[in-house]
Amino acid sequence: MYTSRHIQPGSVWILWLQRTVLILMALVLIMPAVPALADTGPKPTEAFAFEYKIPKVDIVSGQLLQCDDPDCQAGKPLTKGGPQNFTCTVDACQSLAYGYSKYQKLAITFTDGVRVSNVFTKGAFFANYTVTVLQGSLQVKETSGLVSRACCPSLGLTLVLETLLASIYLSVFHLPRSILGWVPVASLITLPFVWAVFPYLGLNDWLTTALSESFAVVVEAAFIYAVTSRAISLRHVVILSLAMNAFSFLVGLATAF
Repeated sequence: MYTSRHIQPGSVWILWLQRTVLILMALVLIMPAVPALADTGPKPTEAFAFEYKIPKVDIVSGQLLQCDDPDCQAGKPLTKGGPQNFTCTVDACQSLAYGYSKYQKLAITFTDGVRVSNVFTKGAFFANYTVTVLQGSLQVKETSGLVSRACCPSLGLTLVLETLLASIYLSVFHLPRSILGWVPVASLITLPFVWAVFPYLGLNDWLTTALSESFAVVVEAAFIYAVTSRAISLRHVVILSLAMNAFSFLVGLATAF
């Protein structure tokens, strides 16, 4: 029978990685349902508010068409998969996706018929649009610069999730519990930057997400390692920071819409 004493030193990091993955999987499985608005990180979105130049009619359904050409002659509906989606209520629509096409159109079915919009693009990470409903068409205009966005709407949930995972991680690896108190502090340092800085740099959606999440991992790991006077190894701190941010990010994807 093999025990931990037979494991080669060079394989220890593999065991740490395996345990971390198991912790993440277990938490995702036992995580209770969370309201969709309790998102744990900024996601590239589009929100459509409707204004009527005709007597108001309700929205029945809609499609967000994705196009490669500026005339949008061969638009295809945004593919639904995982968190990526386009949904409508009777008076508004919204979407989340990491792969929006450069050119887009709306095709909305109202109670009195179908209306198609002009071709529009996505400029902001959190893109907000005003959709003017005319007799036979829609006019879409991005208004992101005029709409404020609250910072860190999921602050409480993020702190709870990351502290919970850190608590389990420290227990599994028999690490000092005193470190746990610094976990929410580290998150409080990075969250304002993740929500209120990176989404407004004008970068594409994928790059914005990658940079903001990498920033959170690096800064939180450096902070915890520094303030705990190196009570745990740098390798443990980096893995812990990576696991916490990956967990909260995945929960945000799972609960989006």
